[in-house]
Amino acid sequence: MAVSKSGQQVTFSSANSVAVSADSQTTSDAITLSSNSVAAQITLKSDHSGSPSSGDTVDFYILYSTGDPDGSTTDEFDTSGHGLHLAILDLNVEDPAQKTVDIPVSAKSFKIYIDNNSSGSSITCSAEIYETVVS
Repeated sequence: MAVSKSGQQVTFSSANSVAVSADSQTTSDAITLSSNSVAAQITLKSDHSGSPSSGDTVDFYILYSTGDPDGSTTDEFDTSGHGLHLAILDLNVEDPAQKTVDIPVSAKSFKIYIDNNSSGSSITCSAEIYETVVS
């Protein structure tokens, strides 16, 4: 039995980061972990291009898929209003802001949903998955 560790960039329309407009949301491309994955973490990062002010925060959520719950032949993901909250990064406190959190690995796949709460600033966001695989 071998243990390996590897990183996987979270992409947004194939890009490694995304500029989320003020008071807007976006969702990543789907991510699939190894079926032999036993643990995973995600590092979340937000970077304000100017001078952050009060209220310049970003919420990150994970939208899981366990497959096709209604038999429509396509994988479906948790809706944005019901995703699992991972973290809130406050750019007025620290810019850029970064946080790493553990994520469950039992779901088939997932997407990352980002909500920029700033009323006036675009914020660049990115994420990377780091998983431990036993084979």
